[in-house]
Amino acid sequence: MLEGRVAGVRCRVSLLFPALLTGLLLAQADSLAVSCVLASVMHEGGHLLAMLALGCPPRVCTLGAFGMRIEMDAARLVGYHRNILISFAGPLVNLVATPLLGACGCVPAAVVHLTLAVFNLLPAAALDGGQILRCLFCLLGKEARADQWLRVLSATVLLPLAVWSFWLFLSGCGNGTLLIVSGYLTALIFFHPQN
Repeated sequence: MLEGRVAGVRCRVSLLFPALLTGLLLAQADSLAVSCVLASVMHEGGHLLAMLALGCPPRVCTLGAFGMRIEMDAARLVGYHRNILISFAGPLVNLVATPLLGACGCVPAAVVHLTLAVFNLLPAAALDGGQILRCLFCLLGKEARADQWLRVLSATVLLPLAVWSFWLFLSGCGNGTLLIVSGYLTALIFFHPQN
């Protein structure tokens, strides 16, 4: 793991990240792979900008095998409202980029941004939509049950997605990416400690 500081924020890069990124770009040397990477960078940049604008700078940013993870100091983040804004900022960047790219004639890149935004807004615990939903449960006074409800809802969404992506993969209509991502997110429901 490589570590350093950028603008006072501790940044870590797993050695798997550049290896997987290189593998992705070599396996799909077309512009679609580059569009996916740029859409992801813009998405995470939206979260970071929202954190800085709301006075909640991240404690550490980690680039790992499954993307970027941003950790905040609990003491710096005050209230569920801010967490909702921060969680929504990433998909919002992709949703704003979609029509702009489409108007410029970059339809494949626009589709990548739209797909990333919609996928991240799914009500699954590890995704932005799940974090937004958890905060809404807490704002409604359901803090004690929020994690339990979110875990059930995540399973309700992700298990059928994993089965469908497995069927797509077996039928030759999918490349396995959705299968890997949905399997990883489903595993997080059962093996990742709740907030």
